[in-house]
Amino acid sequence: MNAGKNLIILNVILLLSIVTAAQFHDVSVEISVDRMPEKERMDLKTLEQMIPYYFESYDWFENTYGIEIPLKISMFPEAVSSSGFERVFTSQFLISNENADQRFFEKGFKFVYNSNDPLTHSEMSHPLTSAFDFYAYMFIAGELDTYDPLGGNNIYDKARDIATRGQVSERSWNWKSRLQDLDEIQRLRDYRLVKYYYWLAIDNIDQEKPKEARSAIDKMLEHLDRMFQINARERYTHVFLDVHARDIAEIIHSFGTPRQMDQIIQLDPDNEAIYKNNGARTE
Repeated sequence: MNAGKNLIILNVILLLSIVTAAQFHDVSVEISVDRMPEKERMDLKTLEQMIPYYFESYDWFENTYGIEIPLKISMFPEAVSSSGFERVFTSQFLISNENADQRFFEKGFKFVYNSNDPLTHSEMSHPLTSAFDFYAYMFIAGELDTYDPLGGNNIYDKARDIATRGQVSERSWNWKSRLQDLDEIQRLRDYRLVKYYYWLAIDNIDQEKPKEARSAIDKMLEHLDRMFQINARERYTHVFLDVHARDIAEIIHSFGTPRQMDQIIQLDPDNEAIYKNNGARTE
């Protein structure tokens, strides 16, 4: 377990008996309605206002770490059709965390939404709320991977249960590709460990443990090397590196070694200029 986060956790646990912290907070939702008829515009704006509460008010898991994840959701509905008493929307869909080192995009996101439909959590598969549940667990699992090595496994299993039910439901839209994304991430053991050791290095720095920080940097680079030996252009790893390149450069410059800097430049030449500039921001 990351040392710095562990100290924060002790304080959070003491507060849990008084206040249950939201596991998602600052959920920002924007539904672009420019291509929709007037009635659908009004209904979708109502939906836009309902979604944050759906994420923020639910107890997703036993949150012993006091995790709070900001989310940003953007939806771009492009078409709507009627099927019996239902309206089926087709939309682009983007969901990300605050720094966007976790993000998922669907070009043909299909969902059902009718006027005044409530958003409720249910074991029954639903094209909209089950998709929200699936991605909620994907973000939680990804966050837990930063607290313990492969710590998100149990939560990824929750996402898998939702995707499996969705695949055999009457509206199996998009569930095959979501399950493929889940399978891919769970197979990327080294990518997930890169994330863990990156945050462990930061925690050790916060605890003024430079030797342990250098060791964590070594482990991060070791798993990054293993990942890129398998697939040098693996997308999730490159997203993570692009988001955190400046911080990685600053950490290695301040607490690492010249060898480690050479290694990260060799492994991630896309961000070579940032590493050589030691993460400094330029105007």
